[in-house]
Amino acid sequence: MPNHRFFLILIVSMLTIVIAGCGQPTTPPTPAALPIAPVIAASELVIGLNRLPFGLLQGGVPLNDPDLTLGVTLYYVGPDGDRTKPVATTQAVYRGQGLPVGLYVAYATFDRAGGWEAEITIPQPNGTQTNRIRLDVSERAFAPMVGDRAIPSRNLTAADVPSLDQLTSDPRPDPDFYRMTIADAINAGKPFVVSFATPGYCQTAVCAPNMAVLKQLKSEFGDQVNFIHVEVYPYPFGESFQKAKTVDAMKEWNLRTEPWTFLVDRQGIIQARYEGGITFAELRPAIAQLAAGQSINPTP
Repeated sequence: MPNHRFFLILIVSMLTIVIAGCGQPTTPPTPAALPIAPVIAASELVIGLNRLPFGLLQGGVPLNDPDLTLGVTLYYVGPDGDRTKPVATTQAVYRGQGLPVGLYVAYATFDRAGGWEAEITIPQPNGTQTNRIRLDVSERAFAPMVGDRAIPSRNLTAADVPSLDQLTSDPRPDPDFYRMTIADAINAGKPFVVSFATPGYCQTAVCAPNMAVLKQLKSEFGDQVNFIHVEVYPYPFGESFQKAKTVDAMKEWNLRTEPWTFLVDRQGIIQARYEGGITFAELRPAIAQLAAGQSINPTP
């Protein structure tokens, strides 16, 4: 699961720091002397507009600097390995508020499938550091794309179980997220947001923060937009997690990673999709546009 790589590195790094703290004190290298390595935190990129989330590792440790803005220049790399002239230039801005690790998000359009290269410029006190990372762009995504019809899954609701703790691993669930199926939401003719997440067993550690963002947005837009949470694993969650057994809706939506968040308009058409961590600052403008019936113009 490529988008998990950065967050798994985070977990390993945190454990390493804790273990090291139990032994003899060590003198860490000077942070400014360590190179910074960008990592793409998305499992799939496709032709068209894409959300590009990046993490940064410095000395193997995730960096969380809200003052950084990354320059991103995209090149197409032909079959012979030659780079084209720059196809697009954009910026990745900090989107780590409330998340366990820094995240930097850009939006960019790819006009063809194949190998691409992102040249990342990172401001540093002693100058600018430049890194290049490879990106693979496909004709078609595994997960539903913007413009696709939402899949009318009949996920379990509160009416199907004796209590919410058999429906979600969220320790503080909001009952409003479990009132309807995705099929119900499509038939209601009202915009909706659906999040596939597992707050108690999230491999990327961002599911619970994502749910906190969505609960805050529901308090503002709940009269105009329906909100649905689909737990990734069936009850009992821990046992299903160990067996990597996911709920039917995950299979129907062909989701191979978690979490995913989709914004769907009143006609049942997907208008935006977000893989991994989301923040209030990034999501609120999009949901305001969704509630107003406007085309979503995503911004980092």
